[in-house]
Parts: sequence; C-alpha cells; structure tokens
Amino acid sequence: MTKSLEQRIRDYWNNQPCNVRHSKNTPGSLEFFQDVSARRYRVEPHIPEFAGFYLWQGKQVLEIGPGIGSDAAEFARNGADYYGIDYSTESVKLSQQRFDVEELEGTFICGDASDANTYENLPKMDLVYSYGVIHHFPAIDRIIDNAYNILKPGGEFRFMVYAKNSWKQAMINRGLDQFEAQAGCPYAKSYSKDDILDLLGSKFHLERLRQDHCFMYNVDAYKQGRYELEPWFEAMPEAMREAVKEYLGWHLLVKARRL
Repeated sequence: MTKSLEQRIRDYWNNQPCNVRHSKNTPGSLEFFQDVSARRYRVEPHIPEFAGFYLWQGKQVLEIGPGIGSDAAEFARNGADYYGIDYSTESVKLSQQRFDVEELEGTFICGDASDANTYENLPKMDLVYSYGVIHHFPAIDRIIDNAYNILKPGGEFRFMVYAKNSWKQAMINRGLDQFEAQAGCPYAKSYSKDDILDLLGSKFHLERLRQDHCFMYNVDAYKQGRYELEPWFEAMPEAMREAVKEYLGWHLLVKARRL
C-alpha cells in the first residue's frame, strides 16, 4: 500500500531527526546534546538573535517543530514557560530526554501542527516560534492559522523558511544540490517575500523579514568535524561572504505580530 505524503514526512524525520548526527557521543547523553548545540550555533550564529531567547522569561512560548530540542533548551534555560509540538515521535523522545538530562522544564506534544485539535488544552502564547520546519509540510496555511489562534493579541510569530531567491535554491534548480543534507526529503518548499505576505494575510503585521545563512563548508570535512570553506568561498573577502548571506541566504527569517 502506498504511504501518504504525511506518513512519508513522519517516517523521514523519525529515521533521522534533524541534527542527530552532529555528535559522535552517545545519543541522549549530555555530551551529545552539548555537541549538537555547539555545532548548530557555530554554523548558524544568527539563531540566538532571531529567537531572542532571553526575551521570553516568564512568557508562554510554543515551538512548532523543536526537533531534538536545541532551541527548546535555550528558551527553557532563559525562563520561558515552554511547549513544543513535533510530528516526529523520535524527535519528541530525544527532546524530552534532553530536558530530563539537563533538568529543564517543558511540555512536548507529538502531533500535527496543521490540526487545530493538537492545540487543545494549551494556554494562549506570547510567542509561537518555528525554525526550519513549516516549509516541510504542505498545509502551511493551516499551521499559520493555528499559530494565529493560539497567540495572545499582540503576540509574536517568529519563523524561518527557506528562501526562494537564494544561492542554494539556484544550485537546487540546476541539480547541483538538494533541500536537506540527507537524501529523500519527501517535501520542502522555498518562499519569497510576496509569498510570506500572502501567507500572513490580514492576521499578522510583518515586522521584519531578512535573509541569512549560506552553508559554505566542504561537506566531507564538515562530517568529520572540520570547518573548511569550499575554495570558491575561501577566495572571497569576508565582506563578500557576508553579502551572499544577506542577499542570497537560504534562511528567510520572519518576525510578525498577531493583529
């Protein structure tokens, strides 16, 4: 029997939760989680500023797609009342294990963020946050509607999706790259600024939209834990590499406020 797209998406992320191979230490150990976070924030140093972890002390925060809990742990460490919804049962297990190991408090739900029933019994949120997740699900419009409904009036929706006008999308279009490091991703989509405005509609005010991040390292070296720039990026002055990230970055960072 042919699996539905939704089941293939769940299977894909269950088989290899995002960033799970970013440590040689035992999965689920404190050292494993420390390695994963260190690598994540080294390669994507724009995340802390975008998430603003320190801003949410004593606030209700819902993350759509926490994966194995790197950003979740930062929210919790900074005093947020944290909740996470993930489609992947394996990701939820690892996130919960991380919170147990690090003695953090939070609530994880395995569920479909496009289904309004998933949000039952949750409080209204000050922030809905999603980083690199909702572009992997076809019902993104329903996810955004649910984010609107769970937010308090004036609450923030911060999310990252892939950018259509980007270096990486150009490489994908030419068959020189793929959406994810692991092959076989069943669904992914990139977006333009106009696409974002259409998705937010009249429910949200777009406060900030910018691009960042271009993975410039040699993949084989990176898998071995070495950070070696590809020769064409190595040849660029630092200012030029920064311009690539700003104008052709793969990450479209959206900050919006519920009207």
